[in-house]
Amino acid sequence: MGGGAAGRIAPLNGELTLSFLTRIADRYHLGIREVLAAVTDVGGLRNLTGMLYPDSEIHLNAQARARVCALCRVPQHVLEQALPAWTREEPYGKHGSGPVGRLIRGEEVVAAWGPACPACTAARTGRDVPALRYLAPEERVCARHRYWLLYLPATSGLPVPLGRCPEVIEAQRRHVRLLRRTPDGAHAFEVARAVTGAWWEQPWPNEEQQWPARLEATRPTEADPGWWKVAARDLITYPETVAVARVLANPRRQQHTLTQTRGHLPYRLGEIPALLAELADQLQRPWLAQLLANDTHGPLFAWAHSLVRTRAGPTPVAQRTLWKVHSSHRPRPLSDLLPQPPAADGTPPAPQPKPAKRLRGHSLQAEHAFERSLAHAHVYHQQHGHLAVPKEDAPDGYLLGGWLSGLRTRHAKMPAPQAAALHALYPWWNAPWSTLWQRTWHQARDHTDTHGPLQSARGFPSTSYNLGEWLYLQCTRYPNLHPEQQRLLTQIGINAATAAAARPRRRNLKAGAEEALTHARSYATAHGGLASVTSATVHEGFRLGQWLANQRNYQRTGHRPLPAGRAQALNDIDPWWCPPWNLKWQRHYHCARDAAAGHPPRPENGFDDLGDSRAADWLWRQCARYDELHPEQRQLLTDIGITTETARTAREHARTAPRTPARPPAPETEDKTSQTGKSADPAASTGRRRTRRAAEPKRPREPRSRLGHRPDLRPGFETALAHARAYAAEHGHLAAPRAARHDGYPLGAWLFSERNRAKQRARDRLPPSPHLTELTTIDLWWNPPWKTEWQRNYYRARNHVEAGHPFDPAALIPSPGTVLGSWTTRACLTYHRLHPDQQHLLTLIGITPEVAHARTRRAHPWHTAVEHAQTWAQTHGHLAVPHDGTQDGFPLGRWLNKQRYRARKTGPTPAAHALTAIDPWWNPPWGMVWQRAYQHALTHPHTPTTRRWIHKQRRIWPLIHPHQQHLLTTTGLIAG
Repeated sequence: MGGGAAGRIAPLNGELTLSFLTRIADRYHLGIREVLAAVTDVGGLRNLTGMLYPDSEIHLNAQARARVCALCRVPQHVLEQALPAWTREEPYGKHGSGPVGRLIRGEEVVAAWGPACPACTAARTGRDVPALRYLAPEERVCARHRYWLLYLPATSGLPVPLGRCPEVIEAQRRHVRLLRRTPDGAHAFEVARAVTGAWWEQPWPNEEQQWPARLEATRPTEADPGWWKVAARDLITYPETVAVARVLANPRRQQHTLTQTRGHLPYRLGEIPALLAELADQLQRPWLAQLLANDTHGPLFAWAHSLVRTRAGPTPVAQRTLWKVHSSHRPRPLSDLLPQPPAADGTPPAPQPKPAKRLRGHSLQAEHAFERSLAHAHVYHQQHGHLAVPKEDAPDGYLLGGWLSGLRTRHAKMPAPQAAALHALYPWWNAPWSTLWQRTWHQARDHTDTHGPLQSARGFPSTSYNLGEWLYLQCTRYPNLHPEQQRLLTQIGINAATAAAARPRRRNLKAGAEEALTHARSYATAHGGLASVTSATVHEGFRLGQWLANQRNYQRTGHRPLPAGRAQALNDIDPWWCPPWNLKWQRHYHCARDAAAGHPPRPENGFDDLGDSRAADWLWRQCARYDELHPEQRQLLTDIGITTETARTAREHARTAPRTPARPPAPETEDKTSQTGKSADPAASTGRRRTRRAAEPKRPREPRSRLGHRPDLRPGFETALAHARAYAAEHGHLAAPRAARHDGYPLGAWLFSERNRAKQRARDRLPPSPHLTELTTIDLWWNPPWKTEWQRNYYRARNHVEAGHPFDPAALIPSPGTVLGSWTTRACLTYHRLHPDQQHLLTLIGITPEVAHARTRRAHPWHTAVEHAQTWAQTHGHLAVPHDGTQDGFPLGRWLNKQRYRARKTGPTPAAHALTAIDPWWNPPWGMVWQRAYQHALTHPHTPTTRRWIHKQRRIWPLIHPHQQHLLTTTGLIAG
């Protein structure tokens, strides 16, 4: 596409639009600013936005493109084919309609470009004028004229001669061959570029000789060596990048890597020595394999990690993940590393100190949050010696386990400084096995340090049973363990030979029985016997209930007879540990015995002197069925004063005591007796149980006390109240979880039931129980009208503030990423819907309506946009905003288009729900052009445009959406 006829200026293939305009200006002997003014002139004003720099690109609208075609005398379709950015965007002008131009710059918005080869440009244009072209990575080298087309930000680039670097030209030929033969060649090159970029930023070893020599061979004479080392990064590393890309894209090498890992996620690159050896051989650096063996982070490790994961789950998403380079591993843009040069007109940049730039995607707030979490990790490591924290653990109220768990899932994507800080603290923080395995290994190591070497051939006799079982399990799985797990086991004396000779851990039954008997004696001493032991009883960490249930089962069934010594020992502890009757009877007997202590039973007054109604009722039942009891049961009752005479007296008193007259039986029908009549007439009852019920007297109801308790329930309430006072003194509130226990007392369940009773009384329109005022004096909000979970979180926030920790909700302190910060954000988000008392409580810790609004805006920036949308809807009655529509300077139209795209791509978002509440048809299933026309027809129903549009809707009525038909008929635009 050379020069051609006089006055005709043809573009270069792939040229930047602004570069083409610069060559037009040179042909007409004008400056670039004059050409831009001519192309974008509107009434004497230049309709151009943006700043002009040597590396700028320009986007033109249709009118401006037509003027350029007139200047260069080249048809539109030719320019569209040659200039990639020719029709990329239709910019909007600042001076109304007409030709418009917009200047842009930066590596994030402009595709990769570079200077065109000077010799090629001169041959094609006939003039010695520099040009800029969009360049793919393989197009950076002009093999014919031996140039590297170097990109430099804020300049027009620099062609670098490659006469002394033939390996760069040879690498370009291999690069083109790779792209032709391998479908993933381009993606592999991006991964390889990240790998060599990471090596470039690290200190070079003394063995590295090729890069320094290549730097010196390509450096311009006047260039500073330090500046050139930054600017020429891609040039110097290009041969190595191509070599690494060829290795990574090789399917055989990928399969060999998978075979070496044996399906295990790698912990360090040294576990795949074949890959490192191949890289060292291709790069002609024999020392590289040993240097990379200890790497546990970086782009090459992330690729190997992804390779194992993607082959384990070969889905399309997983395959895309293999060649994805995370932002933390991408090379830093040169615009971040090189100083800012003067503008195109020679004006130097204003001297202003600028802080060091951080990587893209990493904010200062995120870095501070990591430092705070790392401080908690330091404290935990000092206390426990490791960072194998369970996911649900929250030491000192901080969810350290959840934080570390989240980092482990994305450890390959972390920034290198953060990964290095955690690795320096604890090398196994991101081990590719479970944290439970790591914690148990630490227990085994501590046991080895304390008790000496492990004796695997003898079944690990010096360890506890659980630890011994775990060690034997590792020995049986030794060949299939991760290589690093095997190395860790070697540190505690378990290698392949000792693992093969290991024997299973055997429980010492005699020692276990002695331990159980010790716990049984301790329990019986504290509770007066073993009758109250259930299968769920745990005494001092020992499952006494399960063990005693097994002994009772053996004793009763004879399936496994108990040793005589053990049975005698249990009889010595409690003769009735396994009675021949039901254990419930024995437990009731113990309660009655305790109630009768010091109070001889008197059947003639209904055992009222016992002070325990349940024990009295139970004694009445035993007297009624005294003759049916086991002789040993009668002997036990005799021990507490229930003799044969006492039982007879109780039954006689039951027959002679006055009773409430029973209802007459219902009349019988034919020869069948009514079931209702039988149940109403005690004399008609048949069977031993009904006879016993008829013989028992009706218990009178005890009068209620002023506190709303029966006298026998008052001691239990006092006990619970004492625990509540102690809990409140310790925690400052009574918002205890339902499962909370205080000194073994189920305080959380008791408070839960008291809240339910209080709420039920309120629903029944009954006055509150007077005794609950004692709980109110302990904690005013012990029974709030909202969830107690909210109340617990509020107390955590209050304690946080009272402890003097940083708390500034408006400034997102604490961070929304923490548990406390997340609750604070939710409270601010729902502030207007909270109970007035909740709002009052939040005000006490500094969360006012203004603070809540400020935090919501910062934590959820879309709230500001929703407010603009609501203002627009109040004015216009809908959200069919034009694409360029604004509301108080906010680009509402473009924002709504983004929300529609996001809602259709990922599903409803919080912003989408808020917009639906404003206008249900903000994101209709049809085009927005129809929706805007519909809204225009509603507001201007009598215009010719509206009449034509309505006529069109009638013609295509069967083709439009049913909801569109509904809108047209309900609004009266079209008769139904």
